Amino acid sequence: MNRIESTAIIERGALLGNNCYIGHFTVIRPDVFIDDYSEIRAHCFVAQGARIGKHVHVMQFSNICRNCIIEDKVFIGMGLITTNTRKIAYLRDYDDICEAPYIEYGVRIGAHVTILPGVRVANNCLIGAGSVLTKSTEPYGIYIGVPAKRVGDVPEDQILKETSS
Repeated sequence: MNRIESTAIIERGALLGNNCYIGHFTVIRPDVFIDDYSEIRAHCFVAQGARIGKHVHVMQFSNICRNCIIEDKVFIGMGLITTNTRKIAYLRDYDDICEAPYIEYGVRIGAHVTILPGVRVANNCLIGAGSVLTKSTEPYGIYIGVPAKRVGDVPEDQILKETSS
């Protein structure tokens, strides 16, 4: 059974799996899919076309941009910003090219991280708080800084193995 707080807005056309939680003042736009056992905490925004896997936890004040993909068992700290366009098109005649980020299985993202358009965060990466990802990552890496750079490897005992559930 899903738990949706009274001040959350889930627009027509959004789909939730089973046992999801949607926090206060969160907005879920049309054509969003959130899979089983995922939590989107308070004051979040999930834009059209986003896909969120199973057992994903998105903490407060996060923005999931249009067409962003988040695979299973991902943790996202407070204040994540994802972006999907390289041009600020306000009042300009630019083509609407959407290059949404892709976040793979088992990733952990610290508070106040920014992920730029087209960046793919690889399997089981750890992204330090306050980092800005300007380029795609390699699996099992620890990335920190502005711009984020690989500073090490995720310890073997912290790597989530993919399972069928």
